[in-house]
Amino acid sequence: MIELLLKQLNIAPVMGQFHPLWSLCFPPDVVIAHSAKQVAEQLDGRERHEEKPILITEYNPAFADRFLSHHLPDCPPADLINRMLPLRMNARQPILTHKEIGKCIVSDTQRQGYETVILLLVDGLCYDDTRHWSHPVTPCLIAGPSITFAQTNQEAIVRDVGFPGIVGQLPIARQLAQVGLPRSRGYSYWEREKNDVSEFLFSGMPLQRVSGINTALTLLRDINLQGLYIQIVREGTDGLAHRRREVTAPEVEATVKAIWEDFQQLVELVAENGRRAAIYLVSDHGILWKYQHAFVRLPDENSAHARYTWERPFDPSCATLIPTGNGACYLYHYPFIGRQIPANDSGTHGGLSYWESIVPFVHVEVNV
Repeated sequence: MIELLLKQLNIAPVMGQFHPLWSLCFPPDVVIAHSAKQVAEQLDGRERHEEKPILITEYNPAFADRFLSHHLPDCPPADLINRMLPLRMNARQPILTHKEIGKCIVSDTQRQGYETVILLLVDGLCYDDTRHWSHPVTPCLIAGPSITFAQTNQEAIVRDVGFPGIVGQLPIARQLAQVGLPRSRGYSYWEREKNDVSEFLFSGMPLQRVSGINTALTLLRDINLQGLYIQIVREGTDGLAHRRREVTAPEVEATVKAIWEDFQQLVELVAENGRRAAIYLVSDHGILWKYQHAFVRLPDENSAHARYTWERPFDPSCATLIPTGNGACYLYHYPFIGRQIPANDSGTHGGLSYWESIVPFVHVEVNV
């Protein structure tokens, strides 16, 4: 089906309804546009424009006689995404990335006048695990190593990797304080004093350590939510992947279901409160499970991590270089690994694949 579409793109711009991840499945020379009207205006303008294939991710009947039409509303196959991701990672990203989450939340808050905002940060959750959820789920690209955090040689937190890349160098809490949410509270199973990541993520806001999200929900029921930003870190499938020799599909499904139920409780809590509010969910990475994938060990590699390395690989064609605040990071392509996965781990992450690099972003409004 993509071969036919590529042929059409060589003839004229193509518009239609496309699943967002199709934008990652075309060569980098294909321009991804979101408005048929804007494309028409650009083509009709006097300025010279480079002749490139153009895919328009909306269908506008007003331009049906000018542009070709094609529709691909379903998620593309994982093997196609895995094959094309290395070509797309260092091009302009046509879909939402983890570094844009904070900007989205602040923009939404300004536009909609939210009185309460909640962000649930899930440690390990793949987009593929959430496609069946009843709330709309937007795929989000982890535009870097698919890990929770990274540290420099001086043990400083790398600000654009993992959860720190989501929260941002100017934390979401501080940005929201400038647009009408002056108060903030954080809840996590990490302690600030014993965890540099936690200190970074909850900079400038009160943080309370909780054993689980149910405790956070109980505490939230007793406080005034007016003008409040709430940031919660919840363990996801990452807790199953490490220090567990074997994990079954039903265990993964049960964990994903529990995350959904917790998110729904947050939605219900704010809905009952009566405030104009938004509840968001995003993850830092997905997981490659041992029981699902046949990994290929790169014989000349001996990296510190199975799916990524800070050192240049012996064979650069097996990995994609991604610039980070800690310098170059090389993400191994699927299904390569640079070292054996520990025997006591049931899964791994950090590299470049549909299951690791594409995570869910959920945005639910209540009382709006």
